[in-house]
Amino acid sequence: MAAGKSNTAAGRAVAGSHLWMQHLVEVGRFPTLARMFAALLGEEVEWIAPLPQNNFKEYKLNQDEAMAKLFPHADKASLFDFWPSNQPQWDGIAIGRDSGALYLVEAKAHRKEAEGQKLGATAQESIDKIKDTLRKWHDAHFPQGDFSLWTDGHYQLANRLVFLYEMRTRCVPHHFPDVHLVLLNIAGDPTMEAHRAEYHGYKTTQEGWKDYYSDVFQKMLGTPQIPHGTRLLQLDVELMARYQKLKDMVTKRRREFAALMDFIEQQTAYLTAPASTRYHLCKECGLLEHSVNVAETMLKMRATIAPELSEESCVIVALLHDLGKAGSPGKPQYLKNEEAGARFPYRWNRELIYLSVPVRSLSLILPHFPLTEEEIQAIVYHDGQYVPENHAVAAREEKLTLLLQYADNWSGFVTEKA
Repeated sequence: MAAGKSNTAAGRAVAGSHLWMQHLVEVGRFPTLARMFAALLGEEVEWIAPLPQNNFKEYKLNQDEAMAKLFPHADKASLFDFWPSNQPQWDGIAIGRDSGALYLVEAKAHRKEAEGQKLGATAQESIDKIKDTLRKWHDAHFPQGDFSLWTDGHYQLANRLVFLYEMRTRCVPHHFPDVHLVLLNIAGDPTMEAHRAEYHGYKTTQEGWKDYYSDVFQKMLGTPQIPHGTRLLQLDVELMARYQKLKDMVTKRRREFAALMDFIEQQTAYLTAPASTRYHLCKECGLLEHSVNVAETMLKMRATIAPELSEESCVIVALLHDLGKAGSPGKPQYLKNEEAGARFPYRWNRELIYLSVPVRSLSLILPHFPLTEEEIQAIVYHDGQYVPENHAVAAREEKLTLLLQYADNWSGFVTEKA
């Protein structure tokens, strides 16, 4: 953020969570970022704020502009009688296009932004009202948590949770079918260190955010579980930048490839699926991370041992070699395992007709994009001789196929186990 400028001030941001929020709402400029957010959330949204046409102004729920858009016929005084007039200001406010739910977004780009928050009210009447409301919801839902952290240490998170529960109580179903708090964590943010010396070399990873919130929830709520009604999202902007750079390398078939990726990103689980149910990158967005790793590794190998191969073909087969793991439109191949005591975080979708990963990959690609025969062979036989049905191609692999096999193995067995 610019020196001397409040991180809640209107206007275009230059770094941190406010910059990424502004990128998210500018769907035309950053479509892939918006698609990733929608994939993580489970639906597309209509943003109420911040909006570029409104100078990216952020709202408190009791401001006139927000009231007019969200609660046009509500009595402000009674709707918000649980809190002083100086309310929290939200990084984002949105409405789900499918569900109609209200989403209240609190974004963070670094752990330092989330730590050390204290109650800052000075008027005793305001302090008493805030503490009474905090205590009410602490005792109702989290009596095992350390209440002292709700006012000193994690006050901002506490008041966001309180607003979630109060809005659910007061607005469902009268104004919205549901209300959700979205804790949006930016992983791999490179922007802050360029503007704030104390952030130099300091990036928070997806795993870092998960560990942080698990610890915070355990201390202030008495459980490491994500609170009901809360969505904890990790938006890895570093991974997204790597992915976008690779997509931009496809130039000869740019239009067709862009159309294919639009379909894949919007209609399948490609952006959020794990790379496996129990092995490498068995986590949200693991498939995308693996595909990017394979593409980057393949390009390095190509430059050294096979420069005659097309960079474009390398990128295409690497990004798409495991596409079948995303499943079919509306039917992901892997589902989160919600069973208590489950050994693995994901399970196979038994409602999906069985197809091998390469066959499903081709079924998704070919109606939208013209692959060469070499690219088809590479995708079909990328597992090499690890798979018995691939024995027929032994000693007849094209260079592109072999290079994809090497890059896939190196990524899965070395890079992703480091």
